[in-house]
Amino acid sequence: MFKAPFSFDGRIRRIEYFLSGIIGGIVSSIAWALGVGTFVLGAASGSAGGSVFGLLIGLAAMIASIWFSLAQGVKRLHDLNKSGWLILLCCVPIIGWIFALYMLFADGTVGPNPYGADPKNRMPYQAQPASVNVTVNVSREEVKVDKPVEDAPAPAEAPAEENKEKAE
Repeated sequence: MFKAPFSFDGRIRRIEYFLSGIIGGIVSSIAWALGVGTFVLGAASGSAGGSVFGLLIGLAAMIASIWFSLAQGVKRLHDLNKSGWLILLCCVPIIGWIFALYMLFADGTVGPNPYGADPKNRMPYQAQPASVNVTVNVSREEVKVDKPVEDAPAPAEAPAEENKEKAE
C-alpha cells in the first residue's frame, strides 16, 4: 500500500484511495496548523522572518497535499479504466463531490488494463484457466485364492441352432 504516493502511474484500490484521503487530510492539516502557528507567533513577536517562514511552511504543505491528492485520484481513475484528466471534475462544486463518491465506491476494472496490472490480482472471467485435478490411487495387492470356486455356475451358452434362427 502507498507505493509511490506522489506518482501518477499505476492503479490503486478503493481502500488505498480512502486511506490516502484520510491520511493526506490529517498530515496536511497538521502541517498547515504548524505553518499558521509559526506565522502567528512570528507576527506577534514582530519578527518578519518568522511570519515568512510560517507562510512558506503552509504553502509547502498545501502544494504537497494537492499533489498527493491529485496523484491518488488519477491512480484511482486508472483503476476504473478512465483517463486521469477526469480528476479535474473534482474541481466543480457539486459534480466534484458526486464524482469523488463514485471514485470511492466503484469497483475497479477486473484484470490488467492499459494503466497497469489489477491491484487485486484478479483475472478477467474469460481468461481464468480451468483445471481439473484428478488423483488416482492404485494399490497392488495380490489376491490369493486358497481353493478354486467350484460352486459358481458356468456361463450358459446358447446352442448354435438357436443363434442361426435368431440371425435369420
